[in-house]
Amino acid sequence: MRNHHRLTASKVKALLSTPPARAVYHHDGAGLYLQCSPGGASWLYRYSYVLPTPPGAKPKKKEHSIGLGSARVVTLAEAREKADEYRKLRAGGVDPKSQKHGARARSQREAEHRITFADAASKYLDLRKPEWSASNYDAWESSIRLHAKPLHQKIVRDIETSDILKVIEPLWTTKHATGVALRQRVEAILDWSKSHGFRTGDNPARFDGHLENLLSKMKERTSHRASIDWREMPDFAKKLRAVEGSVARLVEFLMLTGARAEEGSGATWKEIDLHERVWRVPAERMKGKIEHWVPLGDDAITLLKALPGEHRDNDRLFDSLYGKQIAGTVQRDMLRKLGYTREQASIHGLRSSLRTWAVESAKANERVAESLIAHDSRSDVQKAYERTRFYEERVPLMDQWARFLEGGKVVPMDRSKSKAAA
Repeated sequence: MRNHHRLTASKVKALLSTPPARAVYHHDGAGLYLQCSPGGASWLYRYSYVLPTPPGAKPKKKEHSIGLGSARVVTLAEAREKADEYRKLRAGGVDPKSQKHGARARSQREAEHRITFADAASKYLDLRKPEWSASNYDAWESSIRLHAKPLHQKIVRDIETSDILKVIEPLWTTKHATGVALRQRVEAILDWSKSHGFRTGDNPARFDGHLENLLSKMKERTSHRASIDWREMPDFAKKLRAVEGSVARLVEFLMLTGARAEEGSGATWKEIDLHERVWRVPAERMKGKIEHWVPLGDDAITLLKALPGEHRDNDRLFDSLYGKQIAGTVQRDMLRKLGYTREQASIHGLRSSLRTWAVESAKANERVAESLIAHDSRSDVQKAYERTRFYEERVPLMDQWARFLEGGKVVPMDRSKSKAAA
């Protein structure tokens, strides 16, 4: 009787058609068995493995069996091929079962490190959210959601340069600033993915020495955000005050104080001192990370006192209809509602209108005018110790600005005092 290839395809077919009452093993030879049981049939590879023993000790063998799959799926020829592979491993001194378990573990590890770009972006944004402003978080989220769609379902380890170019190139020449920001964001997310073991190798979204050689060279252009001529600001103020709602009041507050959009939209009542007539913006909410004091004139005080709500310390001054911080895009839309195009006005441009007015109309010192909008070229040490910089000079300036917005005349500041303060 032959010891190898004892079974035939027809015999296997016959065995499968008549399941036994109990488990029966049919040996094909060289360790390959067909296991037939009442519940079905499967292929097994059996072998003995000599366990490591100390020198001089009697060798010990251990019986192992490895499943090769269902006999209704895996043919006799395929089962023999698999058994041959395991025999070759044994001949090379490798335990087939340990090798199979290792492969399974590697496969599991690989599965655990498979993450789509969309999931990686979500985790990265969640990580950064506590340290970012609401507007910065929204900018990242919308940029990835709207412009990186082709990457969303791709596994981050499989993303290549060609994939990056598909999302960057359409924006690079038509909306260059948007393309630049998107590339930087994708690079950061892929860097995070590499640090977590989700990918290896160079970052395909890097610019220096890589994408700079593949994307067209764009001339750097300095763009200034549109601002209303300060002479037209009283007319703007009149239109704005005719509109009801928290968005209009927020924009009015920004107009009166010269604050940035997110500084105003994120302001809480604990920052406001109605008695001292000052808004103390904490360092963590300022662009320069230095605390800034803003004088509040009569109009600003009146506006604040009229705001709805309980005015609890942690309540925001201005909220959307859904109780959330008012986004920059919503503030911008208010300008469009008032009839100002993108080329005519911007929320940031309100600061420029105030600063230009301060110099050209109120004849304020340049450094005082800069302090109105929290611009400062001094060292961080100086800033930290002088958070109220030119505060006394700014108080009457803000009052004059408010009167000007109401259509009143402006009395130029005493330049000798401003020069002394500088």
